[in-house]
Amino acid sequence: MKSISLFIIILLFGFFELKAQQDNPNLILAEPFPGLSVTNILGLESPDDSPNIYLLSQPGRIYRLDTSVPGAEAELWMDISGRLVSGGERGLLGLAFPPDYDQTGRFYVNYTASSPTRTVISRFTATNGTADPDSEEILLEFDQPFNNHNGGKMAFGPDGFLYIASGDGGSGGDPQGNAQNIQNLLGAMLRIDVDTDDATYIIPPDNPFADDDFGADEIYAYGLRNPWRFSFDRESGVLWTGDVGQNAWEAIHYIENGLNYGWAILEGSNCYPPGSSCDTEGLEMPVFEYDHSQGDRSITGGYVYRGAKNPSLFGQYIYGDYISGRIWALEFDEETIEAIENRELINAPFNISSFGEDADGELYVLAYNTGRIYTIVTTPEATSITQPQPGERVAPEFTLAWENVPGADEYNWQISDSESFDDILFSDLTGSTSAEVDVGNVGFELFVRIRAENEAGESEWSEVVPFEIFPVSAEPIIELPREMKLYPAYPNPFNPSTIISFALPESANVSLEVFNSAGQRVAVLAEGMRSEGHHNITFDGSNLSSGIYIIHLTALGERAVNKITLIK
Repeated sequence: MKSISLFIIILLFGFFELKAQQDNPNLILAEPFPGLSVTNILGLESPDDSPNIYLLSQPGRIYRLDTSVPGAEAELWMDISGRLVSGGERGLLGLAFPPDYDQTGRFYVNYTASSPTRTVISRFTATNGTADPDSEEILLEFDQPFNNHNGGKMAFGPDGFLYIASGDGGSGGDPQGNAQNIQNLLGAMLRIDVDTDDATYIIPPDNPFADDDFGADEIYAYGLRNPWRFSFDRESGVLWTGDVGQNAWEAIHYIENGLNYGWAILEGSNCYPPGSSCDTEGLEMPVFEYDHSQGDRSITGGYVYRGAKNPSLFGQYIYGDYISGRIWALEFDEETIEAIENRELINAPFNISSFGEDADGELYVLAYNTGRIYTIVTTPEATSITQPQPGERVAPEFTLAWENVPGADEYNWQISDSESFDDILFSDLTGSTSAEVDVGNVGFELFVRIRAENEAGESEWSEVVPFEIFPVSAEPIIELPREMKLYPAYPNPFNPSTIISFALPESANVSLEVFNSAGQRVAVLAEGMRSEGHHNITFDGSNLSSGIYIIHLTALGERAVNKITLIK
């Protein structure tokens, strides 16, 4: 990462949702923990299958947050600020939990110490979930000749070994040639085996320079400038990193055992210094690279998204740029790891110091200058109704059910007496995938639709499902009535409105009127020709006083009467 102290701090606006650019209107960054702020946040880690996330503060503190408790506050978990030097690109830079953390309580940190300036890789122990700062065992130290390009990320790979990202030692242009010098530990991806009680660590036997005189045993791959943030694809195991460039190119690599990624012969895939010629034989080219022409100047490596809440991003490498705040999704071929398409998702108004991943594979975006944490939220896809089935006859009280949609926070369901939904009879929001509905005696044919919603927006409506209701007061009727029918109003008593339902065996001239108990007509709800079939009409009594009212339906030479009660 380029020198943080030289960056222009972009102030974050005072709201909890950041809207995507115009070409991605269905995506936002939302704050899952409003009000939470961690000074100079650099990392978010989570042990496997744990609701806890651990937040890395560059000055030397680790905070723990239990995400299973709504509104929980982050607690200071460990403070080693007195052991390190912080500022610029130095400080507490990495935190890793091994797969057996629940059994051993062991965890690992990467920090910058002074006199001399050096990287320290240490193991600590937590007892009953409480970190013990006095339990430190220093496993590995190596000098840092300058104050920048410390790398710092650590993670356990699917092979159980600890991987450590190391920058080229700093300054600019790698003046000491560290990244191509396999005798030191700078400009490299390191790999060690810490699952041992007999030594601080041992060397995995397939490390490229293990037990020979050619290179440092700890090196796994080399030729990197400043691999600021790497990750393993939790599905494929592929190791991805963003490598911060010099003055022209930012690169994304997938890291393999023993490969040389070219710095400082190359910057990305381009000869360095710019305009020079170089021999690229034996050098590994990036999966993707971008230049600085659009104001993007410092890549922040991310993760291949394997969560459930944003299905449109599944299997894509999500990463960003510290300077510009832009976040992209890189689509790639799963077998060849070749880039297919790079798509901008959002331009965040903050410095992106890191991404994080929780136990469920959901991603977080960390804002260095404000210490806030964000998640990516996309508009949910449409759901489908599972109950009732199209044309099904159900009782007035029935269960409405639909398919769950990943990422949906709630569902809006609506019932209407018309397929166009011009008149909404019932509507509600719920966080579950079913609802108990009582439509009363509102007629025979109704229509239902459902929409999924979250902070990013609303899905399309589901397909409309028609269904039929059997009134409580009548036997189920399959055919149209042979005579005019006036059904009990619902609800009754009511305030301020009720639905009046009637059926006609054929087209007829209809008069539907409402009278008060004194015999005065207070409303005309229908006057004129009505078609064969069932009809629902809403009577609004907002302007009337409480009392009993009489409904008069006249058609086909017959009259039907019902009582309704308005209670205010």
